[in-house]
Formats: sequence, C-alpha cells, structure tokens
Amino acid sequence: MKKIIALGVLGFMMMSCGGNAEKQQVQQEEKVELKPVVYNAEKAKGPKAYFKLSECLIASNPTAAQTYAKKVLATLPEDATEVKQAVEAIVASTDLAEQRKQFEVVTAYYYKIAKSGEAGMDVYKVHCPMAFNNTGADWLSATDEVVNPYFGDEMLHCGRVMETIKGK
Repeated sequence: MKKIIALGVLGFMMMSCGGNAEKQQVQQEEKVELKPVVYNAEKAKGPKAYFKLSECLIASNPTAAQTYAKKVLATLPEDATEVKQAVEAIVASTDLAEQRKQFEVVTAYYYKIAKSGEAGMDVYKVHCPMAFNNTGADWLSATDEVVNPYFGDEMLHCGRVMETIKGK
C-alpha cells in the first residue's frame, strides 16, 4: 500500500513539474517576436545563400561558412569575377578573420542586387562602425535586427540599420 501511495505522489509531482515547465516554455515562446521574411523564391536564391553565409559568420563557424560559400558560388553568374574570387577565398580558408574580410566584398555585390530590386525580398543594410579597426563595414540582413557577422558573439549587436531596401 505504501508503494502505491509513493508512486501516486511521485507521479503527481512529475506531472506538476512537467506542467509548469510546459507553461514556462509557452510563456517564453509568447515573448519571441518573429518577423516574417517575405520573398520571391526564384529571385531570392542568391540572397538566401548570402544570408546563410552571414549566419555562419555570426556563429563564428568557419567550416560552416565554407559550406555556405560554396552554395553562394553556385548562384553567381559567370561574369561576377570579383565576388567569385572573394567567395572562393572564403571556401579556401578556415581563418575566420579572412572569411569576414572577404564577406565585405560579397556584401557589396549583393547590395547592388538588392538596390536593383532583384533580391526578391526586403533587405536591410546594416553598418558596424567598429569593424576592421574602426574603418567600418556593411552587411545585409533579412530582418531589421542587428546581428553582426564581423564580430559574432564578441559584439553581436554592434551596428545599426542604415537603409531598408524594398524587394520587388
């Protein structure tokens, strides 16, 4: 009889704790504000690969950056020689500082695409004045949240949105 009561109490405690954890998780999920990313899938193939590459640099993951740089390469036209060289340098290097420097060239290329309206989505141009020994650098984002690929978690939110580029 004592075993049955002990199991019943233990079961009740587990259900109580589990229910509380679920309630906390729901409360945490409600606090997160997701910003919709609307894009034209056909046009946005290149920019999506660019954003994934940016995420790898934000995460300070040079190996993943190499992987997504290969995907960026696959979206580039034949005549994009300067940006191809920069992307190939990212593929060839595991040095995060070098990858981030080359990312600046890749950003300039995709900025031109976004300005022409060919990104297929709204794009935010973000600037970090402290990148590269305070010379500053830009990057593009799919949301207006500042998450810095040049510093990653060292200075994750350094920068500000400078321009909103509407996609067609």
